[in-house]
Amino acid sequence: MSFACLLVPSIALACELAERPGLVGQPVALADEAGVRVADATPEAAMHGVRPAMTLREAVAYCPMLAVLEPRPARMARAAEALVEALETVSPLVEEAEPGVVYVELLGLEGLYPEPGMLERAILEAAPAALHPRLGIAAERFTAYAAARSVAEGEARRIAPGRSASFLADRPADWLPLDGEGLKRLRLFDVHTLGEFAALPRQAVAAQFGAAGDRAWLAARGRDPTPLRPRPWAHERVIEHAQLQPPLVSREAVLLIAQQLLGRALGHPRALRRFVRAVRLRATIADDRLWERTQTLKEPTGDRDRLWVAIRPLLEYADFPGPIAELELELGGLTAESGRQGGLLVDHARRRERLDEMVRHLKLRYGHSPVAKVVEVEPWSRIPERRHALLDYDP
Repeated sequence: MSFACLLVPSIALACELAERPGLVGQPVALADEAGVRVADATPEAAMHGVRPAMTLREAVAYCPMLAVLEPRPARMARAAEALVEALETVSPLVEEAEPGVVYVELLGLEGLYPEPGMLERAILEAAPAALHPRLGIAAERFTAYAAARSVAEGEARRIAPGRSASFLADRPADWLPLDGEGLKRLRLFDVHTLGEFAALPRQAVAAQFGAAGDRAWLAARGRDPTPLRPRPWAHERVIEHAQLQPPLVSREAVLLIAQQLLGRALGHPRALRRFVRAVRLRATIADDRLWERTQTLKEPTGDRDRLWVAIRPLLEYADFPGPIAELELELGGLTAESGRQGGLLVDHARRRERLDEMVRHLKLRYGHSPVAKVVEVEPWSRIPERRHALLDYDP
């Protein structure tokens, strides 16, 4: 089994530079959503001391010619989605680990691309060229990721089976799949390369970093056990979207557009006589901010009214960050089978509500409650008739 990793480092910054080619090669920083700190920076900005998490005022002081760009999450989300969809044309087994990091399982593709380099060219040509992705191929998932990080933009590198450990030995330890606190502790332990990390005793690593550290230790030795987790229902979905000009601020208008999108989605040939298992709503704000909600249905359904019952509360109680310029509706997990999932525990509260409602109707009809309940009176009594009594049940 082998994996390919298609990597776009700093995809949010890459999206902005793709639209502003004049800034390529210049010191550029991407602000965070609050517009206070640096979220990412180009290598040219890093040469002047600009680092993520520092304030923009500090960054400009370090580099007076620094260009600061505002983030546009909606644009980044579209670019990341385009990256995944492009790879799904090459293989159906695709996983998006995070925006800009996509893994592909290459099992069975050798026959389709028999000559050396054909598979690499097919993957790179399928990806959006404006993002300048990098490609790594190896027998292990983490090794493929490290191979992608070790090449230049638009290039590919394949690591032969059995060469993973030697290839990884001199790579930075910051590439390990550990959280920020774990990487900080590695620096305190004076561990700077994957080879140094792999040389540590496995028991000591597991004791210090837990299960995540144990998996990272195996990955550093070229034995990454992490399996590929393809996107659920990737090919079993219908997406409808509407461009809104001018952007909508009325919630009633948004509900009306959503109803129209639902009707169009259910009329799609792929959704006919199928049942829906998940609904996703995505709204793009006028300034390219993003609002997104997903609702997984307890029971798959193809009924429009039941789907609208699941969709409507998501919009009625939504706190949109601004006027909506685009609304997208996705019906996912389309299936030909419909099932009913019962609750793990009996819903006593709902049963009690139904009982109370039934007794109210009977009381209205007969003038009194015809239902009685058993209550304890003298549970210590030796006479059974005195232990309990019947009282009218009046909710």
